[in-house]
Amino acid sequence: MKALHVAWREFCSTVLTKGFILGVFLPPLIGVIGLMALPMLMNQKPPKTEGRVGVVDRSGVVMPLLEREFTPERLQERRRRTVEEAKAKAQEAVPTGMGGPSMEGAFRQMETIAGEGPKLSLQRLPADADVEAIKKDIPKATSRAELPKDPLLALAVIPAESVSRADGASYEKFTLFTTPTLDVEVKGDVENAIERAIVDARLVREGLDASKVRALLSTPRSDSITITQGGERKTHVAVQMLLPGAFLFLIWISVFVAGQSLLTTTIEEKSNRVMEVLLSAVSPMQLMLGKIIGQMAVAGVILGVYAGIGVVALVVFALTHLVNPWNIIWIAGYFLIAFFLIACMMAAIGSAVSELREAQALMGPIMVVLIIPMVLWMPILRNPNSLFATVLSFVPPVSPFVMVLRLGGSERVDFWQIPASLAVGVLSVVVACWATAKIFRIGVLMYGKPPNFATLLRWIRMA
Repeated sequence: MKALHVAWREFCSTVLTKGFILGVFLPPLIGVIGLMALPMLMNQKPPKTEGRVGVVDRSGVVMPLLEREFTPERLQERRRRTVEEAKAKAQEAVPTGMGGPSMEGAFRQMETIAGEGPKLSLQRLPADADVEAIKKDIPKATSRAELPKDPLLALAVIPAESVSRADGASYEKFTLFTTPTLDVEVKGDVENAIERAIVDARLVREGLDASKVRALLSTPRSDSITITQGGERKTHVAVQMLLPGAFLFLIWISVFVAGQSLLTTTIEEKSNRVMEVLLSAVSPMQLMLGKIIGQMAVAGVILGVYAGIGVVALVVFALTHLVNPWNIIWIAGYFLIAFFLIACMMAAIGSAVSELREAQALMGPIMVVLIIPMVLWMPILRNPNSLFATVLSFVPPVSPFVMVLRLGGSERVDFWQIPASLAVGVLSVVVACWATAKIFRIGVLMYGKPPNFATLLRWIRMA
């Protein structure tokens, strides 16, 4: 009963603070405000691009085809096609409506860019032109003092070997010199137009119809459909890949926020001598257990808030088929294991030191180990049954985080590994609580020089 009183005190002292309330509820609020404000920011018109693109065509056959690519109509057509392709890819990856106002704003911005478009003109230069001399005009396009009326934004040098080649030889590359401030999309459009003109020139030289060849080589599109027990659903690759990572980060954040709070409050109570007053009313074991249970409730609040938001989003966008209900049960078990392991570490370190600076020295090696699932979450997700992922599933304290990823991975995990990893996790929690209780009993009233890991192991053997 005394441990529950300590737990309630720990829970209230953490949750009923402005810092905790703002920290939990402010990020979603900022996200909503950002999504609402993003469309207004995305509607700003991009800077206009006007100038010349010089071309030194040493093949003698590319320039006529290139002039056709640089007509205002073709420039606008290419930009609109780019926008449509980008919109199609985004809509395939993200469910309809899930992007919300931000995606709609991005689409409008892309359409605005396509509508404005750059004003580029081609300048035919002699095949034997002095390229070094012409290149000196390019920096003037960025100089306020020397800015000409029709600046030279880019210079393309196309060798004859880009179109024709000897038997067995490879085609040569063309060179494009640009100003450092040239818009990336404009630069890419210029490069693509030149590449297209060169390829068309090669096809014409071989006696082929360029339009027919391009039509034959165009990549076919697919409409990916997932078959579920509830019927057919459109496949959303991005959501399917990011959902397991979202579970991992959700557990990570809730566990470490509560664990960090446990570490901080323990150090503060010890350094302020409040710990001695508490120990006059409860035993060290009751105090430690109460603090851990109280912070577990804090972690549960954080997990509940953000998980609730996620569940609502899945229901609204009809994505509940992406989550296996049994996985939710397993993930809840792994959350408890992860919390108790981290909480025991934090309680042991907090009771052993008197300052937060001293705790950081002991936390460093532990954090290096615990960050492994965060760094390698994509390889684990893509190959959940690899030897590396399987071994990590039975190595505390990273095993709960690894199993959360594996359950949402691209392959089904053998069922026996789930109860086996849970059993290993529960056993590791028992060992961690036993060791933490011994360290807590000695360290909570110990002051002076901070201990190292060897000292902590000695306390475990002594107590």
